[in-house]
Amino acid sequence: MMSTPQLTSPAGAIGSVAVPSAAQLAARIQIPRRLPPRYDGQPLHHLSHSSYNRFVLCPEDWRRRYMLGEETAPTGSMFLGRQVDDAITLYYRHALDHGEHLSVDQLKDAFWDGWKAAAEAEREQLGIAWETDLREDSAFKLGLDAVELTFSELIPHLGEPVAVQRKVEYTLAPGLEWSVVCYLDLETRRSNGDALLPTVVDYKVKTTPLTQYKADHDFQPAVYLAGRWLEGDPAGEFSFAQIGKPGARRKEMSASLVTTSRSIGQLRGALARIAQVARQIVASYERFGPDEPWGFADPGGWKCSERYCEAWGSCPGGAGV
Repeated sequence: MMSTPQLTSPAGAIGSVAVPSAAQLAARIQIPRRLPPRYDGQPLHHLSHSSYNRFVLCPEDWRRRYMLGEETAPTGSMFLGRQVDDAITLYYRHALDHGEHLSVDQLKDAFWDGWKAAAEAEREQLGIAWETDLREDSAFKLGLDAVELTFSELIPHLGEPVAVQRKVEYTLAPGLEWSVVCYLDLETRRSNGDALLPTVVDYKVKTTPLTQYKADHDFQPAVYLAGRWLEGDPAGEFSFAQIGKPGARRKEMSASLVTTSRSIGQLRGALARIAQVARQIVASYERFGPDEPWGFADPGGWKCSERYCEAWGSCPGGAGV
């Protein structure tokens, strides 16, 4: 069954001809009431920013992950990013819970303890796929440096903490059996002249940090800010707190804070995009079932490559069969 999203607003007009607004166009997208069942037969209850991106980049990758349940070991870069994320989360959670701030040495000690525990947990599961240019010893050193740089260059500018790792969940229309889920790394109030501006902060550890242009066009801020908007507590901006790893383009680690915002129209547009992807997921399942390929990533893009796709060697759209 389909449901229609509640995204309507007054239409604009040119002369005597009514022109549908973006919200009214979005409202014409029929949203599936439920998503296909997962590989274990259980209902798929959620979409997220990451699952949306996975489908848009490569429907076949999405099918393998959610319909077949294929899981792969995290890369070294992913593991490194998670541990830095966890350390910063610990810093802010401690401040909120106890009203005091950890020192940089305490935070680095906590990072070390977290790293050991997480690495052991991964080894008991699928392991960690360390890259040839990022082995565990060098990744750990990068992580310590990232924590120290975050402490000195980013934390002073992120604002007064309000919440950490808060789950935000919303639906696009009444009666749907699935929702959109976001986990907000950090919510703060940042100084904006004489006022404090509600802000959502997301941590990144990247080889190529986002530029202002990329941040202004990235889909993640729209998905997260839409959640705050639908809660009735909109955030004024979204900030990427970024650590740039050293590499071919930079000799030393760098820190940057890139802030962006979205208009109400852009938030509605994000909801329409999610609705359309939900329709495409259901249509692919109904047409091809869970066992046939759903469509491949652009062969000229970064996603369809041996480096960035774990299934590339066995995929008909990758290395071929």
